[in-house]
Amino acid sequence: MSLKGVGKIIVQGPARTRFLSIPATVAGDSAFPFVDGEEVTVQIDGDGIRVCRREEE
Repeated sequence: MSLKGVGKIIVQGPARTRFLSIPATVAGDSAFPFVDGEEVTVQIDGDGIRVCRREEE
């Protein structure tokens, strides 16, 4: 089972862009599927969001 942690939505400056912090306990888990700098797809999924590896176009 993968680790769980508490992240945070961060606002930076006047733009509408938001950043999601992923706790070190989750990012350091061997099951964490992303590498630093990787582009991802973010999609609203009901009352949450889904973050997936970006599909090649």
